[in-house]
Amino acid sequence: MKIRISSELSDADLYAICEAADVLACECPSYLVRLVQEVRAFRQYTTDCIQQFPEDATTHHWLTGRAKQVESLLCQTIVELLQKENLIDEQNQVCLTQLSDRSRSLALAGYQPEVRLAS
Repeated sequence: MKIRISSELSDADLYAICEAADVLACECPSYLVRLVQEVRAFRQYTTDCIQQFPEDATTHHWLTGRAKQVESLLCQTIVELLQKENLIDEQNQVCLTQLSDRSRSLALAGYQPEVRLAS
């Protein structure tokens, strides 16, 4: 699964990030993805406003542009977070072994074997 480093992440990339992040105790990647989705919805809304309210087109074009900048910043933040957490490699692919190791570590951290005392 590839994650593209660019100013945009596709909806499929965002979904893959959420799936990959599911094994983490921290929900930051998923939270960031939700923010991107909200910004995209707002961007679409402002685009629709341009059609509905042509007299305010200048303002809505400005808002659309600013929303695009916010989206780009959030997407870059997601990619940088995945890099910092070593969840994507140099080829920008999700590191499944890292995720597996991390998932195993989390599972083992919560496991406490029973200690039986000799009677």
